[in-house]
Amino acid sequence: MSHSLRTAGALLAASTLAVTVMGQPTMAAPAPAPAKTDDGAITLAGTWLKRELTSGLMVSDGFTDYGLSIDTGLALDQAGDKSGVTTVNTALQPKINEYIAGDAFGDAGSTYAGATAKAATFARVAGANTTSYGGVNLVTRLEERVSATAPITGRIEDKSSFGDFANVIGQGYAARALIEAKSKRAADATAFLLAQQCASGFFRESFTKDKAAPAQGCIEGQADSAASLDSTALAVVNLLESGSRDKTVVAAVAKAGTWLAAQQKANGAFGGGDLGVNTNSTGLAGWALGLLKNREAATRAAVWVRKQQPIEKNKCRSALTKDTGAIAYQPKDVRDARNDGITDKTAYQWRRATAQAMAVLQWAPAAVDALSVSSRRTSGEAGDKVRFKVSGLAPGERACLAVKGDFKRIVGKASAGPVARKLELPTGNRSRIVKVKTADTAAKTTIQVRN
Repeated sequence: MSHSLRTAGALLAASTLAVTVMGQPTMAAPAPAPAKTDDGAITLAGTWLKRELTSGLMVSDGFTDYGLSIDTGLALDQAGDKSGVTTVNTALQPKINEYIAGDAFGDAGSTYAGATAKAATFARVAGANTTSYGGVNLVTRLEERVSATAPITGRIEDKSSFGDFANVIGQGYAARALIEAKSKRAADATAFLLAQQCASGFFRESFTKDKAAPAQGCIEGQADSAASLDSTALAVVNLLESGSRDKTVVAAVAKAGTWLAAQQKANGAFGGGDLGVNTNSTGLAGWALGLLKNREAATRAAVWVRKQQPIEKNKCRSALTKDTGAIAYQPKDVRDARNDGITDKTAYQWRRATAQAMAVLQWAPAAVDALSVSSRRTSGEAGDKVRFKVSGLAPGERACLAVKGDFKRIVGKASAGPVARKLELPTGNRSRIVKVKTADTAAKTTIQVRN
């Protein structure tokens, strides 16, 4: 299956370059058509994520996680699942004050700026009225939380008895929401967001603690200005999705994109340090790079994320089979869950990983051939280990190759070339079926077995 990519990053699409030959401008040869993409992985992820909703919202240990619910809605939007977005939107509206005002925590009269900005962003994505969302004017509420006092003009601030927890991620949502609403505070919020970008191109995650300090922007090398992959990726996504064509914004996201691309590992993943490579950071960074038209980087990220989406079918069945479509945070989480499945203790991590990683799967490349399995041998002795070749797997796509008594979990190569594995032939003088199965496709061949 293939689909068209979103056009949010169109303002930064590479224009056809003009070159000069003999003093006359001529147009460069057009770039080759991009490879087809595969809807299968993002559709599977969205289907699983929707099943995890409780009455339209994400609930863990009795606690309703409104932020993750919005992440889910935004992810489903990227998958083109309008009904899923509507489900979240319908459930969220009546509860909006519990999210943005902390009513659920007994913090009446408060307003959390980042939550309000994120809610306003989702409301617009869902096609709802941001000025009357669950009876709340999210735009006005957000504008009230944008400082008009120097030196923090434009900075979002929480109004809460618990303190101010606003950060750069929330500032990105605020800039987007206010730009989309054509608010008079949009320019200030955007300028303060851009000030959080360091000279190298990344965005930090935390604001300067001292609101009275003259310098309120990122100062590379200082403790409070450490590079943040997620903050950088989300700043890029939100600025691009805002539709702003301001030259300063365009230059900032291009610079951030260059920095992001330089952080990608050889295997396509993102992340490091104590957390290690993970699907959350890889999905967000790949999403941003995809919107920036860096298709090669987005595709590599999508392939790595897809590898963390276990497909435990046929003889490869495990406790994860019922959760086909879920995306693991890290490779080890797939191995750990094969015995016990996704438990109450681990469900939150799987849900968050899937919600934040799945957007990049819109750049997952499709298989170049139809699924098939073959062998040079037509017969063998029981106990022989025979090599079978599987063709037609999409890069990163997981599948199960099996014959009675033996199976191998396999994954499509980045090159989309054949994958070969050996299976041990079972006993019995008869023809045996060798089958390969993906999430929704199967192919088979036969081999004659002799005792």
